[in-house]
Amino acid sequence: MFVVTLPASAAKRPQEFAKKAKTAGAQLLEIRGDLTPDVSVFDSPLPLIVSPRGTGSTLIKTLKPSFIDLELNEIVEVPAGVTVIRSFHDREKTPDLTELQKIANDLLATKPDIIKIATMIRSYDDLRTLDALHQQIPSSQMRVILGMGPKAHLNRMLSPLKNALTYTFMDDGDESAPGQVPISLHKLTAHCKKPKIFGLIGSPVAHSASPLIHNTLLQRHDIDGLYTLFPVERDLLSSFEDLIALGIAGYSVTSPWKRQILEFVEHGGLTSCNTVIRKNDRLIGYNTDEIGFRLAYPFLKDCSDIAILGSGGVVPSVIDACRGLTPAKITVFARNDVELQKIGNLYSVDTMELENIVDADSDAIVSALSVPVPLTLPRKKGAHAIDLRYGGVSTFLGEAHEKGYQIYTGLRMLIEQAFEQFRLFTGTTPDDTDRKAVLALFPSV
Repeated sequence: MFVVTLPASAAKRPQEFAKKAKTAGAQLLEIRGDLTPDVSVFDSPLPLIVSPRGTGSTLIKTLKPSFIDLELNEIVEVPAGVTVIRSFHDREKTPDLTELQKIANDLLATKPDIIKIATMIRSYDDLRTLDALHQQIPSSQMRVILGMGPKAHLNRMLSPLKNALTYTFMDDGDESAPGQVPISLHKLTAHCKKPKIFGLIGSPVAHSASPLIHNTLLQRHDIDGLYTLFPVERDLLSSFEDLIALGIAGYSVTSPWKRQILEFVEHGGLTSCNTVIRKNDRLIGYNTDEIGFRLAYPFLKDCSDIAILGSGGVVPSVIDACRGLTPAKITVFARNDVELQKIGNLYSVDTMELENIVDADSDAIVSALSVPVPLTLPRKKGAHAIDLRYGGVSTFLGEAHEKGYQIYTGLRMLIEQAFEQFRLFTGTTPDDTDRKAVLALFPSV
């Protein structure tokens, strides 16, 4: 069952929020004493869970819930006929399996209807620990075993298949615990039974549109698979080894790991890799960025001078894609002198310091910069400016628009390369109806 928690922002209008939650697909509404301690009686269209969290019996007596969620040592009077959840939370770490087994036994000793254990996920090995715990609890006992934090995304995505309750939310900012997945994303995986797992490795990935794109395609083709997020801020080797042990079937790879991932996969001479497929015991690397770029920005075929900003992992794909579209002159502008020299030597392109873009006379400027950088662009009415990032009009695109450029985000490239990734992941080629369905998710594209 899907549980949505009443946020503090809706404390004065709980009935309105509950109606919205029910329409979105929620089946239970949680009232938490530490978030909304002063909720008044209201006519809820959803059964209520009350989690006192320091308010004693007050909310229970006021709201008369169907469920009560009590921490392990929390003592309150439980009305007859109420479903009892006994909880343990560790917001700092995931204890080892032996300690978690003891905690589970302590919860079970209180004879609850449901036990709930939620821990902070610090490494992907912690996900394996929670899986092992889940398997050791008697199958007759309803349970909720949850991870918290950005690395818990897979655990949360799988929650409807494993847990008696799935805690979720509707709108950004209304999450009641770190790492929760929106109910809209859960609904895309409702067809899953024993799904293959795919996901995105990189940093940052929290706001990536990839889960929406891939899970939409998986649902449309009724493929038993789901797509999740694997944030990796540092130590790619350790994280990748843990993910391999989890049996992940395929990966998208984004900044800053498109080059380093090549150390761990078979790749046939690639200089940048954004897709990894597991085939038995082999890990095969591919690059779908080039085809994504060519399909996303076909107008570049009419350009005679193209500037590329940056020296990151996607730049080789952009160079190759541009050469596949047009014989245009290509110049790479960047701040990293070492990487700039490597790119110049490997790809036989002109290179210049980033600040020299002000003097360029390019028909198109492609920004592959991973972070905003103050730039002065040349004025060129009718030229094209592409920022391979997405999520709104960046500072770069704002200045380009003022200087007369036609502007484009990286969202269309993301979508086009994702279609090719999906084919590699599943063996199914998206068609024009899939393309229309995915583009409809992003009206601004």
